[in-house]
Amino acid sequence: MADRLSPGETRARLRRPRLTGRTMLLAAMALLLVVILAPALQTYLNRRASVSSAAKQQRELAAKVAQLQGENNLWQDPAYVERQARARLQYIRPGDTLYSVLDAQGKPLTPSTPQAAPAKVTGKSRLPTWNAALWSSVQDAAR
Repeated sequence: MADRLSPGETRARLRRPRLTGRTMLLAAMALLLVVILAPALQTYLNRRASVSSAAKQQRELAAKVAQLQGENNLWQDPAYVERQARARLQYIRPGDTLYSVLDAQGKPLTPSTPQAAPAKVTGKSRLPTWNAALWSSVQDAAR
């Protein structure tokens, strides 16, 4: 019964790592799989990223197409075309009068042109009222 080990010795033997041929073979197989599969995994991830990028670009282009189709539908309306011709090209109908508002430099003022605040607002010189004119003539006569 000398072959029998005490429970403490059994645990010590079980804890001790064994580097056997089987362990080395499993480690070599795992390393081989990593080396073989790494490029394939990298290619898969790159292709997945490019597909995702292409899908995003396709969504953006579809939104742009929808916007342009809506704009095209607007241009099919004769009233819209007339409004654009009046606003952009200053077209008028026969009998209408066209007024152009000019800025300080003499250039046409458009809705997109920001207006600068005037530096100084000056009032028009008013004609004196009749009583102010009468009083000033009395003062002039007294001199």
